[in-house]
Amino acid sequence: MEQTKVEKKGNPLGYRPIGVLLGQFALPAIISMLVNSIYNIVDQIFIGQGIGYLGNAATTVSFPIMTILVAFGTLAGSGASAYAAIKLGEKKEDEANRTLNNALYFTAIIGVILMAAGLLVLEPLLRLFGATENIMPYAIDYTSIILIGTPFNLVSIALSNLARTDGNPRLSMYGILVGAILNTILDPIYIFVFHWGVAGAAVATITSQIISAVILFTYFVRPAKNNPQHMRLKLKGARLEPALIKSFLALGISSGITQSVACVMQVIMNNSLVYYGNQSPIGGDVALSAMGIVMKISMIMAAFGIGVGIGSQPIFGY
Repeated sequence: MEQTKVEKKGNPLGYRPIGVLLGQFALPAIISMLVNSIYNIVDQIFIGQGIGYLGNAATTVSFPIMTILVAFGTLAGSGASAYAAIKLGEKKEDEANRTLNNALYFTAIIGVILMAAGLLVLEPLLRLFGATENIMPYAIDYTSIILIGTPFNLVSIALSNLARTDGNPRLSMYGILVGAILNTILDPIYIFVFHWGVAGAAVATITSQIISAVILFTYFVRPAKNNPQHMRLKLKGARLEPALIKSFLALGISSGITQSVACVMQVIMNNSLVYYGNQSPIGGDVALSAMGIVMKISMIMAAFGIGVGIGSQPIFGY
């Protein structure tokens, strides 16, 4: 009886019915995906009104780079989340905590490396991804700022996944909601008031990523009152453990590959749009801009399936 009481104060994955858990975990994930999709559409509206179709085309060209960043964040985040869920299910809370710490350090380090590498080869990358001479200045302004926020973006993705595993799917949703709302407020200010153009949209995006990362980080460093089974970051004495990182990356590799394949598809599509668009009265730049808007709208359709998948993963692992 005493053990049951302690369990019920801990991670809800250990005692709530699976049907209830799926609703509690999947619904916040679906809401997060929908809000993120709607924000992206609003972002395109502000860019289109403030900068024009070349601004929208610049975000389309930069999308493969953002997909690559998400692939690394998902690789570490979903892998660490699944591995930590397994360890929590096995009552190995210490190893789950070490997974949390290693996921944080790994994503922060990889984020810095990707940021530096991306900035060094930014222009050739953008050309490869379909940037034309007209789009290039806008794409460089936008993508260079997005890359600066890479460490925060990756940390936010990883900690968001681990918050669900820790039995707090609403926190993951709140982190995305706060970031999306802040982004929506800052976009028109930076674009129309400060006249920062497409760079303003990028600054708004990385600001929201930083806020989301801070919210999630604060949760994990805060003491877990009456819940000793919850995972917590232990920054003092924590170290990178290559074997542990290898274990959780093995679980996240499928998610990372899926995102990487999406990046390849986007690159092929962008170059096809430019090539065939230039052979029509519309032009390649307008074709790229239009497809960027369509892609953002299509994300709404995918939000439900992805949300259920994300919400169910910690339950399966546990």
